[in-house]
Amino acid sequence: MNRGNITIWFSEESISKWQEQTLQCKTRGRPCKYSDTAIECGLTFRSLYRLPLRATQGFLEGMIQLLGVNIPCPDYTTLSRRASKLEIDLNHLRDTKNGNRDLVIDSSGLKVYGEGEWKMKIHGKQKRRTWRKLHIAMDPNSHQTVSMSLTEGNVHDSQAVPALLLHQAAIKDVYADDAYGFKNCFDTIASIKANAMIAVRSGTALAKNPSLGLIQRNKIVVEMWRYGGREAWKKKSGYHKRSLVENQFYRYKTVFGEKLQAREFKNQDIEARLKLSLLNRMTQLGMPEYTA
Repeated sequence: MNRGNITIWFSEESISKWQEQTLQCKTRGRPCKYSDTAIECGLTFRSLYRLPLRATQGFLEGMIQLLGVNIPCPDYTTLSRRASKLEIDLNHLRDTKNGNRDLVIDSSGLKVYGEGEWKMKIHGKQKRRTWRKLHIAMDPNSHQTVSMSLTEGNVHDSQAVPALLLHQAAIKDVYADDAYGFKNCFDTIASIKANAMIAVRSGTALAKNPSLGLIQRNKIVVEMWRYGGREAWKKKSGYHKRSLVENQFYRYKTVFGEKLQAREFKNQDIEARLKLSLLNRMTQLGMPEYTA
C-alpha cells in the first residue's frame, strides 16, 4: 500500500540543492544550471511512471506549480544529456546485527528495442532485436540489491562476477546457479574470503593442483558424492535460497517493465541502477506478510 501512495512534497533541503551551487564546471562550457539532485528527481519520476522525456518535463512542471514551489523545471533535453553523468546510490540498508551477510547473484535480459514476444511467436523474427544483460547481487535476508552491472547481451554471466563482488566486504556465502561454475567465479569468491555455493554439474571431477577457488569447488563435489547427488546437496546446503534472486527480477519487471527507455548505453546503465535503487526503497517500506 505504501508503494502506491503518491503523497509528494519538496523538502527544504532538496529545494536549497535544486540548482547547481558551484560556478565552475569540470568540463568546458557554461556551468550547469541544475544540480544532480534535480536531474535525479526528474529521472526518478520517469522510471517510476514509465514516462517519455517530454512527458516527464510536463509532470515536473505540473507538480512544481501544484505545490507552489519557486524552483525552475529542467527541460527534457537536459534530463537526457545529464543522465549519463549521475552517480546513483542503490540505497540498500546493511544489517549489522547478523554479522556477515549472504549474497545471491544472477542475471536477466532487458529489451532495448525489437518486436514483442507475441509478434515473434505468430510471425517470426523480422527485425534485429537488441538486449542488455542486467547482473545483480542481492541480500536474500533483506531482499535488497547491493550491487549491479549492465553489459551487452553477449557477455557471459561468469564475466560479470568481479564487478559484482570485488568491492563487497563481510560476505559469508555466495549463491549462484551452474552458469557460474567456472574457475574465475570460484577464485573471485575466494578472494573476498566468502564461501561459494554453486551447484556444479553432475559428473564433475575433482580439479588437480587447485587454486583457492577450486578448493571450494572440490569441496562441493565431495559433498555431492557424500549426500547422494546434486539434488540432495541442494536440500542439505540450503542452496534453494538462490531462487530469491528470481523473485527480485520478477519484481523489477513487474514494477518497471522489461524494456529500457534510454538509447545510449551509459544512460541505460544509469536507468537500470536508478530503478534498482527505487526497488530497494520500496522494499524498505515493507514486504508483504503471509499468514496461514
